[in-house]
Amino acid sequence: GQPSAAQVARTLEAVSAMPWPAFASALETAFQRDGYAVQRGTAPGVDFVLERQGRTTLVSARRWKAARIGLEPLRELQAARAAAEAQDALCIALGEFTDNTRPFVREHGITLWQSAELAKALRGIPLNA
Repeated sequence: GQPSAAQVARTLEAVSAMPWPAFASALETAFQRDGYAVQRGTAPGVDFVLERQGRTTLVSARRWKAARIGLEPLRELQAARAAAEAQDALCIALGEFTDNTRPFVREHGITLWQSAELAKALRGIPLNA
């Protein structure tokens, strides 16, 4: 069930060219298809609030095109997660996470999606900018 390297490359190319509204729409469609109730986020650093089977996941995805992701967006996401008492947090980014983000991600149990995870999540979703 994992996407091939070619599928990952095609997805990466497509989503890198998309403006935020198109990318957000594709994510929303994918989350809904996977059984989540989806709301757009209102807290800083939260783009979506997902609900499924009594669990809440906060998603940060707006910086998906950034070449490098540092601690700041992850701190925002974690602060919002704590405030909302959400069980899960997900950060979606195509770029590299800086070295100092890895311990923070592990400590707080934040899920990271990069190219391969995004290709799997967006399978079958039209990716037109």
